[in-house]
Amino acid sequence: MSEMSTYRLKSIASVLAGMHRVMTADELAKLLQMSRITILRRAKRGLIPSFRVGSCVRFDSAAISKWLREQGVKSMSRK
Repeated sequence: MSEMSTYRLKSIASVLAGMHRVMTADELAKLLQMSRITILRRAKRGLIPSFRVGSCVRFDSAAISKWLREQGVKSMSRK
């Protein structure tokens, strides 16, 4: 994630904020240009906000939008 620009994080966050839906790991991976397994591993570690529905991991677009904005703030504060 560190290679993503703050602008890109905010742009993706804005798109997600307007979606009002739940995403699968595949959908989120495609959006963030990451592998599905990376998304699932980070979700399991609690690094990406997620929840389970039975055996399936899901991602709330509003929670992901907020998380991305926070990631942009963190990357800006490191500089």
